Amino acid sequence: MNFNEVMSELESLGTNQNKKIYLNHGADIDLFGVSIADLKKVAKKIKNNHDIGMQLLYSGNVDAIYLSQWIVDPKRLTINDYERLLDSTNYYMIIENVIAPLVAKNKEVSFDCLFKWINSENHRYTQVAYSLLSIILGSYDNDLIDMNFISERLDHVKNNIQREENRVKYAMNNFVISVGISLPSFTQKAIDISKEMGVVNVHMGKTSCNVPVAHKYIKNAEDKNKLGIKRKLK
Repeated sequence: MNFNEVMSELESLGTNQNKKIYLNHGADIDLFGVSIADLKKVAKKIKNNHDIGMQLLYSGNVDAIYLSQWIVDPKRLTINDYERLLDSTNYYMIIENVIAPLVAKNKEVSFDCLFKWINSENHRYTQVAYSLLSIILGSYDNDLIDMNFISERLDHVKNNIQREENRVKYAMNNFVISVGISLPSFTQKAIDISKEMGVVNVHMGKTSCNVPVAHKYIKNAEDKNKLGIKRKLK
């Protein structure tokens, strides 16, 4: 399949119902409304084709961009590639579920991206940084993680989360959850900080989605003996 054939197939797979759902979740660029299940089927047809993947990544289409994460070679992407995409959309599904995982798969630049973005005044960059950090905590070996940095970030989140932009608050809250679950030595601190943060209100668009209460989420994982488990990046 070439790029135009892929785009034609995506268009044929799109539905008005899915399109409405994605728009309600904040999609702000072109889209067909393809389900993730169907995107994964298309990905299997293309397999590893970095050139097509890059065309999909910069297509300006939600479905194509989402598909691209399973087609491109993450190790061939640069900080400039990620930032070009970040500057093109506010849609959290792209920022948190495409860009952050792609960066996490590229350990050569992941920490460079993290440290460059996490204190940015641009909310998209801060949002993706905390999403990236959560993935790193849940998948990287602990010896690659600076525990002093994690402790400092927890304190920063506690003191600043309520003043942050909408989806930054969501990403920060998820970071607290990831710390509590992925790093057992920080579990209690994460629980305490979650309680100090208070209720985290995030506008979720025209959806019924809720913000997870971090300390309850962590405690539930602890009760199920799921603390400290690392997952493989896919």
